[in-house]
Amino acid sequence: MINLAISLGLVVLVAVGMSFLDVSLLLGIPFGLVIGVAAFLFLSRRVQGKLEVIMGQMQKDIQANKLDRAIETLKKGYAFQNQQLFIKGQINSQIGMLYYLKKDNETAFTYLQKGFIRHFIGQGMLAVIHYKRKDFDAMNKVMEATLKANSKESICYGLYAYLLCQTKNTEKAIQVLQQGLKKLPKDQRLSSNLTLLQNNKRMKMKVYGDMWIQFLLERPPRIQQELPPHLRMKRKAMFR
Repeated sequence: MINLAISLGLVVLVAVGMSFLDVSLLLGIPFGLVIGVAAFLFLSRRVQGKLEVIMGQMQKDIQANKLDRAIETLKKGYAFQNQQLFIKGQINSQIGMLYYLKKDNETAFTYLQKGFIRHFIGQGMLAVIHYKRKDFDAMNKVMEATLKANSKESICYGLYAYLLCQTKNTEKAIQVLQQGLKKLPKDQRLSSNLTLLQNNKRMKMKVYGDMWIQFLLERPPRIQQELPPHLRMKRKAMFR
């Protein structure tokens, strides 16, 4: 990518330039590397700053419940795809997530399958789409790759185990949770769900909160609001 190419070019330029000044390559190359790394960090931070502006506007669009506008805002980030590694994949994952939340799984799939493997929520949504299509081999393949790239993310193990249970593969689901506990031995969400499966009970994924809800696999819990005092009094009077 452009930033990397510029940085490597500076390394070579500095090393060669110093050789013309009769400076040994043993000194010129390390000095060039320092200059190259500094340049790469500077250029990366500049691009990151521009992306943060885009992400900030996207958040405002989402808060205003304008998902279509948020998607168009995100697409502006493609302008930097040739400057920095993995930018295109990350934007694809973000856009795919928004289409998934809109329940447009066909369009979401198009973006998510070209997404960034380290974007574990997007990869999880891709696996769910495969599950809903009953393509369980593809589902397993996506989740296995996601676990390797995001081995410290509890929700990845929980989601994979849940999907395996839905496909009647409880034995493998237990193995996945055990695998997760090897990486995250103090994770109560994994251990509690493992105990449930070992006792032939259903997993309770709501312990993951909003992170779980966004997969749209279960209905979000209803929030019971207490009636104001004046309405409570009238309600009691009706049942006397």
